[in-house]
Amino acid sequence: MLHAGRQLTTSFHAELYNLVPEEHLLRKIHCIVDFSFIHELVENSYCKYYGRPANEPELLFRLLFLQILYNLSDERIVQEAQVNLAYKWFLGINPEDPLPDASQLSRFRNHRLGASQVEDVLKQVVSQCVEKGLIKSKTIILDATHTQAGSQKQRPLDVLRDAAKRLLRAVVKRHPKLEKKLPALPRVKSEQEDAAQIMLHYLAKLGETVEELLPDHEGAISDKVQIAKQIVADERLLSHKGILSAIDPDARFAWKSQTKSFFGYKEHLAMSEEEIITAVVVTPGSNDDGKQLPLLLSQTRANGITVTEIIADTAYSGKDNLAEMKEESIQPVVPLNPVVHHGGERQGGFEYNKDADFVICPAGQHSTRKAMQGSKQSGKSRSLVFYFDVEKCKTCPLSEGCYKPNSKSKTYSIRIIAEHFKEQIEFELSDTFKERIKRRPIIEHKNAEMKRFHGMATAKYRGLFRMRIQTYLTAFVVNVKRMVKLVEQKQPALG
Repeated sequence: MLHAGRQLTTSFHAELYNLVPEEHLLRKIHCIVDFSFIHELVENSYCKYYGRPANEPELLFRLLFLQILYNLSDERIVQEAQVNLAYKWFLGINPEDPLPDASQLSRFRNHRLGASQVEDVLKQVVSQCVEKGLIKSKTIILDATHTQAGSQKQRPLDVLRDAAKRLLRAVVKRHPKLEKKLPALPRVKSEQEDAAQIMLHYLAKLGETVEELLPDHEGAISDKVQIAKQIVADERLLSHKGILSAIDPDARFAWKSQTKSFFGYKEHLAMSEEEIITAVVVTPGSNDDGKQLPLLLSQTRANGITVTEIIADTAYSGKDNLAEMKEESIQPVVPLNPVVHHGGERQGGFEYNKDADFVICPAGQHSTRKAMQGSKQSGKSRSLVFYFDVEKCKTCPLSEGCYKPNSKSKTYSIRIIAEHFKEQIEFELSDTFKERIKRRPIIEHKNAEMKRFHGMATAKYRGLFRMRIQTYLTAFVVNVKRMVKLVEQKQPALG
């Protein structure tokens, strides 16, 4: 049951709060940020008339704020707040008052914030920035960063075996009499060729049996059944490209660069030039960065920001993104992929004679005919393909590395730039583009801040649902910190 608010009694020990310095960060945050929005945000997740009185949502939300601000666990933040005067003052309780149990933080985070629209937490802080006149720029900067999963990457056989064991344990713990009715765990060895296939069939059968015996399953059993279903339905599992953890089935393997990989999630961010995060999209690690641009743009606008310019890296330069930005009258400060400029890797030594309209190979032979590839209606860049006389290629002294033996044709392609790229290529060569693209790296500092100081390097919880909560709360915290700095910059210096 949720009360409208908590009335604090005057305490004899309240004098102790005078020891908290006026310049303390938490005093500044309390004066600048209004946390009362959380009551309305979560009220529908509480029963209004029945049940035990609930802890005030603002108290629990402020505890979560402190937890992320100082990068502490649920247990540790409760322990620290119990003896830290600045923390207790910020929480709005008397020095001698007890704190909620650490388990209440998890319930509030998942069942109150998670059950509500956790995106509104970010929306509220952005709205407060707009109201205070802290966001004047109409530019957003886009980027993605990654978070390592809290669990280890596994082989398909281990994923299946662990999922089966976890489901078995959950059922037997709750319903020990059903143990004999469940299919026995098969004994398979890793070196068996069909080991993973055997475990896949077993996990599917086990999940079906549990649902037949316990049609009204809930709690831990329900969670394990859903994970089993998700794993069984993953067509990419056995090829080592799908689910790689029975504990965290939403996490995915992906590459950061040509040599570095990770296993976990991606956080796609939009940030104003004032360094206020305006939108967040959380995905499994394997998701494409560029496809998140429409979501980041719509979320930014929904949060009250007008956008006339987007600054981002090459990942966001797809034709669909360029088309949407053009339609929305947004200037894209986005470098195109080099393949658009140069048509990809070309064989050295081939030269196109524009006047004769043919290509001359390193051996001096010219192409015999040409053809156009690509549809006019597709909107993609088309290619002009030149064909050479294969009989001459077979006897050519330079054929090694140029002509593949027994190949029926030898071609050389020149990409024709699609119309939707031409305007962007011209803008990319301008001084305006070169100056504006220099602003892009500032979002990398924000990514580093979230990882280094606020626990975003590694997921604290499992699953995409909880990862989203962690990310939105962290974005709220770093925005609040930035608000304090921006407000201080606006205030005239005393002199």
